[in-house]
Amino acid sequence: MGDEIVDNNPLKKRQRKKRKNFIANAKKYAKKGQMGRGTKVPEELYQYFVGILDAIKEGVTDPDERQALVNNVLERTKGEELNVVGNQLGCRLVELLLPYSSAEHLERFMNILSPELRKLCSDNFSSHIIETLLRVSCQRATEHLQDENTEEEVPKKKKKLEKESEYSEEHKQLCYDFTLKICKYALNNLEDFVWDQSANYILRSSLKCLSGITLLPGEKPKVNMFKETVQDKKGIPPHLTTMEYKVVPEEFKEIVKEFANRLSVWPQFKDLPYQNMTSALLQVLLYAVKNVDKDLTKNLVKKLLNESFAPDDWTSTGNDDKKDKIDVDNYEEGKEKMENAAGSLPPVFESESAVRLLEAALFVSKKKMYTQLYAKCFINRLSQLAAMPMLNFTVQRLIDNCKIKEEFEPMFEELSTKYSTLLASGNTGVLVALAKACLRIKTKQMQFIQHLEAALKCSDEDKQFALQCLRLLPADGAPPPPNYFINVHGSVILQTILDFQRPAKAVNSLLELSPEQLVYVLSDPKGCHVADALCRGQFVGVKARDKLLWKLKGYYQTLALSQHGSRALEQVFEVVSPEQKIKIMTELADKSNLLNSTQYGRLIAAKLDVATFKTSQKNWEQARKNKT
Repeated sequence: MGDEIVDNNPLKKRQRKKRKNFIANAKKYAKKGQMGRGTKVPEELYQYFVGILDAIKEGVTDPDERQALVNNVLERTKGEELNVVGNQLGCRLVELLLPYSSAEHLERFMNILSPELRKLCSDNFSSHIIETLLRVSCQRATEHLQDENTEEEVPKKKKKLEKESEYSEEHKQLCYDFTLKICKYALNNLEDFVWDQSANYILRSSLKCLSGITLLPGEKPKVNMFKETVQDKKGIPPHLTTMEYKVVPEEFKEIVKEFANRLSVWPQFKDLPYQNMTSALLQVLLYAVKNVDKDLTKNLVKKLLNESFAPDDWTSTGNDDKKDKIDVDNYEEGKEKMENAAGSLPPVFESESAVRLLEAALFVSKKKMYTQLYAKCFINRLSQLAAMPMLNFTVQRLIDNCKIKEEFEPMFEELSTKYSTLLASGNTGVLVALAKACLRIKTKQMQFIQHLEAALKCSDEDKQFALQCLRLLPADGAPPPPNYFINVHGSVILQTILDFQRPAKAVNSLLELSPEQLVYVLSDPKGCHVADALCRGQFVGVKARDKLLWKLKGYYQTLALSQHGSRALEQVFEVVSPEQKIKIMTELADKSNLLNSTQYGRLIAAKLDVATFKTSQKNWEQARKNKT
C-alpha cells in the first residue's frame, strides 16, 4: 500500500531539513559563556533578551501589553545601543521591536546610529537594524499620503480616531529627513555598496522605500514574532502580473531615477546580471523604476536586452529551427539533446541570476518592449526552454505577461506538441501558465483541452479526464489507487478549465466520478478548490450544480468532518437554492452529534447554525433572512 502511494507521487517535494531553533542556540551560547556572535553585551542584558524572546514566542496579542514590553526592552538598551545592534541576539530583538517603538525610542536609535553609518551598513548584524529603521521611518513619513489617497472611502468618525493616534508633525518630518539621509548616503556610496553583501540589501531597501514597493512578485510578507496574522497581505501569487505601490513624494522618485541613471552608465553594467547579488539589485531597480518613469524603464530593459541578455555580437552555435525535436518517448535521451543544444541559446539562459532578471524585465515591460524580448530571446526556442528544469519558469513568466492574442497564438502553437514532454519532465507549471493565458486572452481554449486530453491519453468517450487532470498522469487503463496523489498544478489547471467558455468536458467527467471519489477529491487540500470553480464558474450550468448536490447526497456529514471537505461544503452551500439548503441542513441535523467529534465539524455546525435548525426550521429560515 505504501509503495503504491510513493509511485503515484513522483513529483512530491523532498522534506526540508528542520531549521535550527534560534532561541535554543542563544541559550546554548550563554551556557558556554559566549554572549552570541558579533559585539559583546553584558551577560545580564543577554539573559534578559533571551527571556523576552521566549515571551514573544509564546505570543503577546494584547496591544497594551505589547506596547509596554516594547517600551521596557528599548529602555533597557539605553547606553548600549551600538553594542546591542552589533550583537546577533540583540539585533534580532531590536529588529522585531522597532516597528512598534514610540517616537522617542525611534528617534534615539536614529540619532545614535547615524554617525556610524559607514561601519554599520557593512556589518552582518547591524545592517539589518539600518534596514528596519529605514522601513519604519519611511512608513511613518508617508503614512499620511496613503490616508489622503483613501480619504473618500473612510467614514468621518473613523478618520477622527485615526488622526488622534497619528505621530506628531515634527516626528514625521524627522522620519522623512532620516529616510532621505539613508537613501542619499546609499546613493553616494553606490560603487562600494553594490559589491558589499550586507550593504547591497540596504540599496535594495532604499529603492523599495523610495518607489513605494510593498511586496515584490513571489515575495511573502514577513510575519512578526508577536504572532500577528498576515491578514490580506498574502504576497503576489506566481501567475499574477500586477504590483501594488504606496503613494510616495516626488522627491523620493527623483532619487530612484538617479539610482537608475548612475547604475546604467557603469562600464560593467552588462556584467551585473550574471552575479546573484547584483542581479537581485537590478531586479528591485526595475520594479522600482516601473512606478517612477515609464521611459526610463523602457531604456533600462532595452539596454539590458541589447548589451547583456542577447547582445548583437552573440551568435547561435546551433540550429534554432531543429533544436526543439525532443524524443517524448525517451525523455532521458531528449534531456541529453537539450543539454547539448544549450550553446544555441542566448547568453542570458546560461546563468540563473540573469534569467531571474529577464523575468523581472518581462514583468515591467510594456507591449513593444515585451515583443522585442520575446523575439530576441524566446522565439523558436520555447519548446526547448519549457522542458528544462531552470528555464521553464522563465517560459511561464513570458506566457503570464503576454497580453496580445496575436503574440500568444504562436507561443501556444510552438508548445502544442510538447505537452507529453512537459508531463514527463515535471515542468507542469508551463501548462498552468498556458491554461491561465487561454482564459485571460479568451483564445485557444478548446485546443488546450484537446492537447491536454491527448497527453493524458484520454479518449473522447473516456470519463476519466478530470481525474487524470488532477493527477497529471497519463491514463494506463487501470483504476486509480485508493489514496492517489492530487497534483497542485493539475488542480489549478482543472479549476481554470472550469472557467473556460465551454467547460462541459471537465464538468461532465467530474460528475461521472462515484460519490466516494468526489468526496476524496473535495476532502483533499488541493482538490477542495475545485468546488470553488464548479460552484462559481460563469459557464457551469445550474443543472451541473444540481447533479453535484445529488451526487453528494448522504456524504455531507463526511465532508463536514474534515478540514478541507468542510471548506468545499461551505462553497456548495453558498450557491444552492433555499430548498436545497434545507435538504443539506436536514442531513447535517439528522446526526448532528457526529459534527462535534471534530473541530471542523463544530465550526460548520456553528456557522450554519445546525442547533437552531434542529429545534425549529422556521426560526432558522427567519434568522438566515435577517442576516441577508
